[in-house]
Amino acid sequence: MKIIHKYIVAIALVSIFVSCTDSENLYSAKAPENGSFEITSSVTNVILNETDAETETALTLSWNNPSYGVDTPVTYTLEMDLNDNDFSSPRTFSVTGNERVFTHADLNYYALEFGIAPNIEGQIKVRLKTSLKYGALQSYSNSVSVALTPYDTLNLLYEMPAELYLQGDAVPSNWGTPLPESQKMSQIDDHRFGLITQLVGGKSYAFISTPTTWSDPAYVALESGQSAFEGDFRPAGSMTVPQWGGSPLSSPSTTGIYKIIIDFTTGKYSVTSTPSLLPPPTDLYIIGDATPLGWAANVDATQKFTKISDYVFEITIPLTSGGAFTFITATSYSDPAYKTNTNIQDGSGGDIIASGSATNPAWGGDNIIAPSTGTFTIRVDFKSGTYLLIP
Repeated sequence: MKIIHKYIVAIALVSIFVSCTDSENLYSAKAPENGSFEITSSVTNVILNETDAETETALTLSWNNPSYGVDTPVTYTLEMDLNDNDFSSPRTFSVTGNERVFTHADLNYYALEFGIAPNIEGQIKVRLKTSLKYGALQSYSNSVSVALTPYDTLNLLYEMPAELYLQGDAVPSNWGTPLPESQKMSQIDDHRFGLITQLVGGKSYAFISTPTTWSDPAYVALESGQSAFEGDFRPAGSMTVPQWGGSPLSSPSTTGIYKIIIDFTTGKYSVTSTPSLLPPPTDLYIIGDATPLGWAANVDATQKFTKISDYVFEITIPLTSGGAFTFITATSYSDPAYKTNTNIQDGSGGDIIASGSATNPAWGGDNIIAPSTGTFTIRVDFKSGTYLLIP
């Protein structure tokens, strides 16, 4: 009995020793002082060049590893902001290793996104944020500034108006004014407008830039007799050649719900039959194995979109290349969810449709595939039925 008692005491002492040791290791991690680790830039001034922009390196950022005093995984996040800003709303990049390379195309995109005008020098700054799991013990490197001169990437065929509306007898206004908000197209990006709406079959319509009167210019079909589903458009006004040329667009022969897209870089429009209008939900979340929480039974506020207008939602989130995701309206999978209507995507965005038990087809559509690993801003627009992925 005494022998057994000695073994019990020995086991208890070992347990206490191990417990104390683990506790000491747990609390020995210490955040490095801000600025104690360094980030360096390969250049301080770069004039961005459109030639071979997708492959030519413009900037390489390098850094040394910070010390937390323990051997534990460290999360690295690169933050980029305008030089005059305070990093309160930076563009972020999840990074691994000890460097991040940006091509001319990369930096040009971010420079324009920050509002630096083409062919005008602007200043950005970058720093590295580190933390342990769950964002614990955050620390920041020094920041470095880089002067950038971006190039103009947008070759618009026609100048893009600030707003665009549908007008005609194919829509409820029937050529009258003022136009209802439902006939205002949604600006998808810097060169396209879109709208899901009902078109009355066999009628006509045009695009105008004001809701209260016919605009100068308006935007019409290049010539009469063009397809109701795709074709070329042109501005038509007092200063165009010829003045007020072109012809109203013809609506499809069958009354129905259609998605209309007009592109000012190509000068083309498209009209596609679509299952239904997409009333915007109250809330929107992202779920999928491309996201940090995977296909979890429940997502949380970290994967909830911000509603930035009546129809548009945005979120900035890290995605994993090749992983899938979809949009839902609750923290658990919703009916309907919102997916793309095709598994062919160009990596920067596409169409969305409702997918649920009452849609036709039921639970149709495809999950969206993340094109690469990185942090993206995702914009979902229910008025145009589109989503965008912004690196």
